[in-house]
Amino acid sequence: MSQSKIDFDHSKTPTTRGGRWLSRLSILLIAIVCLSVLFFKADFVSEKEHSAYSQLLHDQRELEAKVNNEVLASAIALARNYDALVFFIHQLRMVEKQISKVPSFLAKNDSFYVVAQAKHVNSILHKKLLLIDRFKRINSLLHNSQQYFNELSHGLLNHHDLPLVNAYIHTMMLFIQTPEQENIKNSHLLEAQIRRIDFPIKTQKVINNLLLHGHLIEDSKLAMDKLLRQIMSFPFLQQQRKLIHLYSQGYNNALVLAEQYRILLYIMALILTLYLAYLFIDLEMTRRSLAKAHKEVSDRFQAQKRAETLLKLHDTAFNSAHEGITLTDAEANIITVNPAFTRITGYDSDDVVGKNPRILKSGHHDDRFYHAMWTSIAESGSWVGEIWNKNKLGDVYPELLSINSVTDNDNIITNYVAVFSDISHIKEQENQLKKMAYYDALTQLPNRLLLIDRITQAILSIQHHKTLMVVCYLDLDNFKVVNDTYGHELGDRLLVKMSERFSSTLRAGDTVARLGGDEFVFLLLGLDKFEEYADTLERLIKATAQVISVDGHLFNLTASVGVSVYPFDKSDAESLLRHADQAMYQAKQQGKNSYHLFDPHHDTLIRGRYHQISLIDQAFKAKEFAVYYQPKVDLRTGDVIGMEALIRWHHPEQGLLLPVHFLPVIEDHELIIKMDSWVIESVLAQMEIWQSQGLDLKISVNVTSAQLQQEDFVEQIKSALARHPLINPDNLELEVLETVALEDIMSVSKVIEECHRFGVSFALDDFGTGYSSLTYLKRLPISTLKIDSSFVMGMLSDPEDLAIVHSVLSLTNTFQKSVIAEGAETHEHCQMLLQLGCRYAQGFGIAKAMPAADVLSWVMQWQPLTSLKPYQELYWNDTDYPILVAEVEHIHWVNGIVSAVNKGEALSMVPESVANDHKCRFGKWYYGVGRQQYSDEVNFQTIEQLHQKIHILSGEIAQNCQIGEFEQAKKQLPQLLRQRDEIIILLRELSLTIAIKFKSKQR
Repeated sequence: MSQSKIDFDHSKTPTTRGGRWLSRLSILLIAIVCLSVLFFKADFVSEKEHSAYSQLLHDQRELEAKVNNEVLASAIALARNYDALVFFIHQLRMVEKQISKVPSFLAKNDSFYVVAQAKHVNSILHKKLLLIDRFKRINSLLHNSQQYFNELSHGLLNHHDLPLVNAYIHTMMLFIQTPEQENIKNSHLLEAQIRRIDFPIKTQKVINNLLLHGHLIEDSKLAMDKLLRQIMSFPFLQQQRKLIHLYSQGYNNALVLAEQYRILLYIMALILTLYLAYLFIDLEMTRRSLAKAHKEVSDRFQAQKRAETLLKLHDTAFNSAHEGITLTDAEANIITVNPAFTRITGYDSDDVVGKNPRILKSGHHDDRFYHAMWTSIAESGSWVGEIWNKNKLGDVYPELLSINSVTDNDNIITNYVAVFSDISHIKEQENQLKKMAYYDALTQLPNRLLLIDRITQAILSIQHHKTLMVVCYLDLDNFKVVNDTYGHELGDRLLVKMSERFSSTLRAGDTVARLGGDEFVFLLLGLDKFEEYADTLERLIKATAQVISVDGHLFNLTASVGVSVYPFDKSDAESLLRHADQAMYQAKQQGKNSYHLFDPHHDTLIRGRYHQISLIDQAFKAKEFAVYYQPKVDLRTGDVIGMEALIRWHHPEQGLLLPVHFLPVIEDHELIIKMDSWVIESVLAQMEIWQSQGLDLKISVNVTSAQLQQEDFVEQIKSALARHPLINPDNLELEVLETVALEDIMSVSKVIEECHRFGVSFALDDFGTGYSSLTYLKRLPISTLKIDSSFVMGMLSDPEDLAIVHSVLSLTNTFQKSVIAEGAETHEHCQMLLQLGCRYAQGFGIAKAMPAADVLSWVMQWQPLTSLKPYQELYWNDTDYPILVAEVEHIHWVNGIVSAVNKGEALSMVPESVANDHKCRFGKWYYGVGRQQYSDEVNFQTIEQLHQKIHILSGEIAQNCQIGEFEQAKKQLPQLLRQRDEIIILLRELSLTIAIKFKSKQR
């Protein structure tokens, strides 16, 4: 058969073989080209394009929703301006330009439909934006008309001889809240009656303006509501969903096509693989047929020669081998051994021939070990492994043993061959290397490598057993002094003794490791409770602090320990160790000889804070910060008495940011000192500019705790004033927070007194938010107190805030301090402040903070608030203060009812305070102190009937809420608010009447 195969192969000519292989190569090249084409076709769908277009669709929907929200916010006067709306519309237009550019992988038909739908969506959006522009203009007109209407109303409401005008004003105010046709009819009827009356010329002019703005409010309100409904009714969302559906369908079609290409690619690759296998097999068969002919010729000649040589080699190898060799019969009795066997075991050939190798058993292995070994030999014919045997002298040693069975032609075992070598030196080297790799050379404690391994293993175990693991990083305090004083050799001996003490302190399952120097780590395992680690740490710290003797020298050391706890800190082994190290440094900063627990949340916040600090520092270097100025005025005279300098950040992306967005981030960083110094320098430079323009104002600048604590703070202020010699130091006032002043009252008092010597005064800011005390007011040499804005803003509706403002004013009068109220956000706030006896104020009700370039023009155009005129020449006795409390209590009581109804909750106030008009706080005042003092006043008598009505109505509302009829309760709220306003008007008229009488008595 072999000969015929050889003849067949030789019958093929080189030309025939060459042509056959050329055709095969051509087929192979064609297949590779097809594979390449299919490969690129299978990956034509770009995920990057898909993600980008999907994000555009998402952004378009989100921005349209935000535009709707801003329109609604503007409609209900929640938004102060259109900045956010303009920004979202701009973003929406940018998306609009990109939405028509669909991904290139879409099929032609799919791309056509997506583009068409995108243009349709953009068309709808364009129409909607045109309506929004119109809405903005009408809303601005409505806002201006309401503002003018309110200002004109304030002046006319004080005239008791204009009942129709007052009724018209109340009707229009009700229309603003609920724009119904009934309110329009009422206003028109009242307007017709008013126009029939002849008023004085001055009054007639005011009333005509009032009626004009009333018409504008009606027209604008109705037009705005109609526009709002049109804007919200646009089918943008439905068409956008259709666009998303069309795009998703096109994307899925592309994915299906790509999948088909991938299937073709797979099939083509499989065919190519089979073809290559066929070529390889054919080539291999040809090679083998040629080799076989040559092999048959030479094998017979070499066979006998090899056999003779092999016998000699076997004999030489058997006798000269370094490994011991044992040959046994089928019953495992020794037939012969080589010289190496005698050298390793000590037994001569005569001692062991005919015996079983079990004479070498050391007793180190049990019967299961030998049973497994012989089972392996029986099943596989061999066994390799380590075994401990005993030599002739009785010494036990490890050996690497290999046993193989020898079988005859019938596969019956005839002999066993065992080859072994003594590996005692290898075992010894392994132990030494392991010790060097995993243990500290000085203390023999586990090193960092072994510690990390044990922490890793412990993490895996804890995940199943739900226990705690504590990693404690201990550093000996001031150990460098020992090395510097006594030398490193004694220091090393001290570390060895200290490591022995640590080892004896821990439990059996815990680990103590040395990382180097005087740093040790303790791994505490098997803790069930978070608090259990504290006992061990106390023992470690106490053990460290015990006196230790080395070479006759006594040492009393302490330690700082950092702690990280798994799984509270869900980190890997390296991170746990690093976190414990960080906590150890915290313990050192806290005074040493203590331990500190690492807080993962706090660490995350710190990293985030460092990033924010970096951004703020870059912005400061880029000169993105500016100083704004908010006016302070005398409410009685209307004079501008000064400005407060306030820092602002012109953020390139977020717009104008208030200090609350950046100052808290850097309050403990050195950047705050640079920023404070820059503000003072900027203020002084601006004061010089204003002085040259004829504007001489007192400017107050906020001083942070960090700057105030600078040792050379006073010198810094002196130097700043020296650089601006034209500035009068009396015009510079430094504001310090109450909480900062009380941190170190002695130091702060000293700084204030030193600044007073060269004319700079101080104000105590945010008074009332800290631990306000009579002692502090007496000891702090400040000239001005600033009532915190939170109390001032809330005093119109919160009796507690009103009480705080009243108490602060009483304190300042007692200590003869000047006081200024922050947070005067409305004219009502200013009126209340005058009634309380506070004449200086700042806030949005006067003016917002403005750039320095706008200050001069604002001061020149400033006009005192006309609504304050009736209050400016009047003073209130402190005995009349309960009237103000009653007013705020009444507002607070009604607001509580309105809030509960709108939230769909039962009323939280005591039921009897709703049902009984004598039981509410207002009723207790009215029928108590109020009746005793003001029963003769007409306004006071009128209040009783209104108060009874409002209790009847509130009782009905409470009953509706109790049975779940919240919609009916909501319909009653406008009437409740009207009755509230009527009582408030009467109370304020009563307050003005009392003040006028008080003024007459003073004359």
